[in-house]
Amino acid sequence: MIVINGDSPRWQKELARFIPLKGMIFLHGNVLDLVSYGVKRDGAEGETRWVTGNLSGFLQRFMLDQGYQIVGLHDSVDGLQYSDSWMAEAVKRIGQGKEPPAREEETETHAAQQSAAAASGPRKPLSFGAAPRADKHHLAGAMNALRPVLANNVTSAVFIFDNASRLFSANDGGSGVGLDVFTRLLKATLESREAIDGDTRRNNLCIVVCDKLNDLPAFLYVDNPRTRAIHIDKPDSEARERFIRSAYRAFHSEQADAKQPSDELVSRFTVSTEGMAYYELMSLVALSREERIPVESISDLTKQFKYGVKVSAWDTLDRERLRQAPALIGRRVKGQEVAMARVLDIIRRARVGLSLDTGGGNQRPRGVLFFAGPTGVGKTEMAKGLAELLFGSEERLLRFDMSEYSAAHADQRLLGAPPGYVGYEQGGQLTGALQKNPFSVVLFDEIEKAHPSIFDKFLQILDDGRLTDGKGETTYFSECIIIFTSNLGVMSPSTGADGESGQSAPLLFSSGAQVEENQMVTPQMPYSLVRESILQAIRDHFNLKLGRPELLNRIGDNFVVFDFIRPPLDEEILDMLLARAQQVLSREQGIDLTIAEAVRAQLITLARGNLQHGGRGIRNMLDSALINPLARWLFEFGMEARGGFELIELRDHGEAAPYRFETVLERRA
Repeated sequence: MIVINGDSPRWQKELARFIPLKGMIFLHGNVLDLVSYGVKRDGAEGETRWVTGNLSGFLQRFMLDQGYQIVGLHDSVDGLQYSDSWMAEAVKRIGQGKEPPAREEETETHAAQQSAAAASGPRKPLSFGAAPRADKHHLAGAMNALRPVLANNVTSAVFIFDNASRLFSANDGGSGVGLDVFTRLLKATLESREAIDGDTRRNNLCIVVCDKLNDLPAFLYVDNPRTRAIHIDKPDSEARERFIRSAYRAFHSEQADAKQPSDELVSRFTVSTEGMAYYELMSLVALSREERIPVESISDLTKQFKYGVKVSAWDTLDRERLRQAPALIGRRVKGQEVAMARVLDIIRRARVGLSLDTGGGNQRPRGVLFFAGPTGVGKTEMAKGLAELLFGSEERLLRFDMSEYSAAHADQRLLGAPPGYVGYEQGGQLTGALQKNPFSVVLFDEIEKAHPSIFDKFLQILDDGRLTDGKGETTYFSECIIIFTSNLGVMSPSTGADGESGQSAPLLFSSGAQVEENQMVTPQMPYSLVRESILQAIRDHFNLKLGRPELLNRIGDNFVVFDFIRPPLDEEILDMLLARAQQVLSREQGIDLTIAEAVRAQLITLARGNLQHGGRGIRNMLDSALINPLARWLFEFGMEARGGFELIELRDHGEAAPYRFETVLERRA
């Protein structure tokens, strides 16, 4: 007999509570999983053993244990079926207005056997109708059969509708077979009565099992006091602890003689398997035995189950390569020694796997960073450098421009649309990319531009290290680095013509009043003041404007503020870009170009008037002042423009001229 006690899952206790009170109960959530439930051990008073089976089998067995005389199970494939022929005959006779047939006296042992057999479904499917089909006539016939049974007050009956989500789609416009079926079902439950057997009264009821409650027509449950919706959760920590204690000897183990797992292993197992279904827990047993991975190495076992690899990319990361990281990333990012030190500290911690999480679990992302600071100072380049450093290629950087996710329902683009909506088959852009490459750096660029609904997803990523997409597939983030970037605190909000608050547009070669007026931080400020000003702006944005201080708490102290590009680093960046341009001219145009010192000094002056836009501002300046006039010169002279040349003069005709800059080149002897 099934036992419902304090150790039972919450949904089972809720089900037992509302069976006597409601006419229709909806079970939704983790309904395709196996379920674990307690049964009274034969011959052992008070002792309970835990068994695992299908949800439909549990429901049949549980309702028989509750004393229901008719337990019917319906799904769109097999139709309406019963545990024995007496139930089918009783339904038929009640439908004809007759008394149900007398039932032979059952011994207690026989009743227990019948209940146990129901755990795996009916022994022999006995269906209403000769050929069960998911068509209108068959379903209508099933409804017609159960309606008088629910309305009778002599024989207690319960009907379980499995896979009900397959009968109706809330997004089909209210048409099709399902709408008629559920209208008839609602009518039947409104007419249902109590069955009285001596002093015992039992509600005749229906139990509807669906993936999501909104898969069903809303008229079934909205403002309907006769119904109760119960969500079936995935196994909680107590259930997972119970699983490892009962299934321990089925795993491959380093301690073959041990009969019970250690408390330390139990703790690590419950943390490492958080969010996993019962079926997945049982799959771990098979994987452990097949690959001979001991359960004591639960972290390796769950990694192989989640990612399909035995060895994490983090475990193969060369420590010597990490020691050389400042030089490797320094080739990309100039003048950000403080930021680089903060970043590499987080990366070293991620490499060794040191965490304050209890139980030794590693469910959260390996590292979380928030890059802030002026534009063009190397935030994105730092992320690219980390992807190359950690995983060997820039392509392991998954970049999401959050300005593209500013609309309502933008989270569906990241995670995938729900069933029945456009784009469901495509899956989510974020979840799909990470499923292909779980060892990645995930960059959420300009996070302040994202729609507020997306922040709920970020909280789940940072807390649980996983997301479930629209198709029900779980994506794990526990092996990746999460980076947010933001320009908050750099420019003060300005009011445009439409009255909306926004950011001032950057101006090329803007050295004067407008930029200074709108900038909250400037290159003339010391880094300590820049850092504090930007951090305060970020705190104000999330605490006051968005009202989401919990996101700041999840990031903790991992805010990295990048400094402005300051002299003489601007010269280094300029020289690097000039060298790159000279290489391109030599390789693609056959021109060996040298640049006079006076021209270089002129370019440095132009660059320093644009430092508020960082390295990107220097590059934009160089495009306008050098690359564009050089391109005009090349177009004009064509094949004659080959060989050695020196750029001896850069003429500035002013902003009002059709072409502001003009290059003067002289062929070298």
